[in-house]
Amino acid sequence: MERMTNPDSGSYRRIGKNYIITQKEIQQYNTLGYIVLHDVLTEEEMKFIDPWFDHFIEGKEAERMGKDFCDMSQPYGTPMEEFQLVNAMLPSIYRAELKNNIFHEITQHIADQLYPKGKVAMDYEQFLAKKPSKKGAEFAMHQDLGYWPKTENTWTATFSLALTDSDLINGCLQVLPGTNKEPELRKHFPKSYSHEKKEAAVSRDESHTLVIEERKDDKIVYLPVKRGSITIHDERIVHGSAGNESKEWRKTYIAAYRDVETIAKERAIGFTHSHNDVVDWDAIIK
Repeated sequence: MERMTNPDSGSYRRIGKNYIITQKEIQQYNTLGYIVLHDVLTEEEMKFIDPWFDHFIEGKEAERMGKDFCDMSQPYGTPMEEFQLVNAMLPSIYRAELKNNIFHEITQHIADQLYPKGKVAMDYEQFLAKKPSKKGAEFAMHQDLGYWPKTENTWTATFSLALTDSDLINGCLQVLPGTNKEPELRKHFPKSYSHEKKEAAVSRDESHTLVIEERKDDKIVYLPVKRGSITIHDERIVHGSAGNESKEWRKTYIAAYRDVETIAKERAIGFTHSHNDVVDWDAIIK
């Protein structure tokens, strides 16, 4: 077990709404598939996000969100009182007050530094919360690209902002560094897939969650972070997180950035990252 942090980053990197990253960090991101940045948002900035996060996670928009409000560890239709890993997709689509918020502005600047060629925009966002004492609130190991259409340019930077401290006990992000450089994407299966029967008990329309077959030589690195800090990973690195065995909530705000042309191609085929999209999954992920 290995923990990886970045002691050189901190609030001194902030210049207005721009958080400066180093060439060493850019190189690590390109080589290993992830970086960690500390003290990206101030406590005052976090206080704007906190009540909106709770608003969504408490189900205040559930009636009109459909599958965009769900449990990411269980099939769609799981009763809210039984949720373990609470997910609210695309919050700023449902509440305009969240559009272009401070997290969007700061991460946009960082994404521009990671991807200086082309034009970068936010592709999607989501709120994720692991309930206290829920060992089952785990995110299975996967690659993000396994969920998406295979566009010509797949480049993605996914930012995870810790709204609460994230550690091994409450299920911090865990990654397999360098798997972003594997020549082929690993095979993904619905979470309940039976390799013996070669079939899934549920389809992608019934449960969004995919898993990969892990390998004996996979070496997990854990990325604990404090509130206000972020992790950034690319679209090909294998990653996931364990359940929450603490007595407190673990809360995360995610935003993913891609090239505007890639986003346009996704939208042209009806893929918006909403779980309410009507999609031929067998065709779209090939």
